[in-house]
Amino acid sequence: MLPPPTPADEPRRLQALRSLCLLDTPAHERFDRIVRAAAHLFRVPIALVSLIDEDRQWFKARQGLDAPQTPRDVSFCGHAILSSATFVVPDALRDARFHDNPLVLGAPFVRFYAGHPLRAADGSRVGTLCLIDSQPRDFSGADLAALADLAGWAEVELNALHEREARIALTQQERFFEVSMDMLCIAAMDGTFLRLSRAWSRTLGFSDAELYSTSLVDLALEEDRAATSRHLARARDGAPVLQFEHRARRHDGSWRWLQWNAVADPEEGLLYAVARDVTQARLLEEERQRVERMKNEFISTVSHELRTPLTSIRGSLGLLCGGVAGPLDAQVAQMVGIAHKNSERLLRLINDILDLEKMESGRLDLHLAPTEVAPLLAQALQAHQGYADEYGVRLEAVVDAPHARARVDEDRFIQVLANLLSNAIKFSPQGERVTLSLTREAGALRVDVRDYGPGIPEAFQARVFQKFAQADASDTRKRPGTGLGLSIAQGLVARMGGTLRFTTTPGAGTRFSFDLPECEPGPDAA
Repeated sequence: MLPPPTPADEPRRLQALRSLCLLDTPAHERFDRIVRAAAHLFRVPIALVSLIDEDRQWFKARQGLDAPQTPRDVSFCGHAILSSATFVVPDALRDARFHDNPLVLGAPFVRFYAGHPLRAADGSRVGTLCLIDSQPRDFSGADLAALADLAGWAEVELNALHEREARIALTQQERFFEVSMDMLCIAAMDGTFLRLSRAWSRTLGFSDAELYSTSLVDLALEEDRAATSRHLARARDGAPVLQFEHRARRHDGSWRWLQWNAVADPEEGLLYAVARDVTQARLLEEERQRVERMKNEFISTVSHELRTPLTSIRGSLGLLCGGVAGPLDAQVAQMVGIAHKNSERLLRLINDILDLEKMESGRLDLHLAPTEVAPLLAQALQAHQGYADEYGVRLEAVVDAPHARARVDEDRFIQVLANLLSNAIKFSPQGERVTLSLTREAGALRVDVRDYGPGIPEAFQARVFQKFAQADASDTRKRPGTGLGLSIAQGLVARMGGTLRFTTTPGAGTRFSFDLPECEPGPDAA
């Protein structure tokens, strides 16, 4: 963690801060309104007006945060006041200055931060208007401009608003309403428009006069008006925040989906709202779902149509390999053997695809029952001994809880182990070992499969559990596989109450593990 350096003008800055007479004063609506607007405009859970004194950042206004202050040496705002530009941290966990900051590792779990410095009348940077999110995010040029405009509004309030500053604040607000890509709106509680940003005309095609002569409800398609009226009634009944979607008419007779985020102010009888055109996003999502349904139906149909004849072909080839038709010529036997292996591989692929389709559609039934886990490990090792011999790999078992029981589906549990063991064997150097272990950890049963191979490439680690994912490295492309096994294993483990995870070290191997709740203590638990 890198504590914020002290600004070169610190004595002057502190004097300017104290001259504002705002430190440790009660909350004030003129500042609270700014952080509410900022939080809903940028869709962040936390927005703050922060003032920085000798050893703390104190919040004059806060939205989404209970703490009134935090130490300056762990503050993001302490860094933000060092420059006149907006200070943005897209992902704190990837920033060397903040990755181990207690505000990142603990509440409020800061991942994204954007703070624009606030100046006193003499130009000293005394604090910030800042945005905080627990998820990493990008911040565009338009976002920077919008935050700077809101910070200008906060500065005006900070410096007590004399007449000239009021004119500047009004100009900045006008510009804010002019340039915003989102549809900003101030309305009465019945939906009558009182103030609209230029984006309304750009999006819906109506003139300002036409927009101000209608209302939020009248603008909605007839089928959506009743629901829109109910949302406004909730605001009149005291709901502090409204979030809803409806279809709004356009001047040319078409319509657009609008997503609303609104804050009600019952004392003023006003609704401060932001509407965003999400038509394209909804159309894309509907198309994605349609294509996904078509894909799943196609995969299911083709897989079922292929599996029956392929099972027959595999069986016939197996019988030929086994000598049912008598000894085969060496060249013919080789060709039949290759065909048999390829038919088995194709059948495994079809079965994997069917399993994935069932999991994604929620039609995969598991029969969970209390079962001793150790015998299942022994069965999996025995089934893979021939495969391990083919690669010159030793299989080892470490069982510290021989009688432990867990609620599992035996066949699916074996399937998980099969996927993990076959991967571990494939990527182990000849002469190395693969270890399958069962231990008790933190009150649960832990199953580990560990190899001592090259490890998982860093560039591939984020995609390990994705469908059809395979590491694209010269030493792994030669290894057979479909890229479905780990995705299936992850889904099956989740349905048995666990989470499949991995740790890997370049050149030292990979460990896949998952924990399962233990049904009852085994005899060796004592």
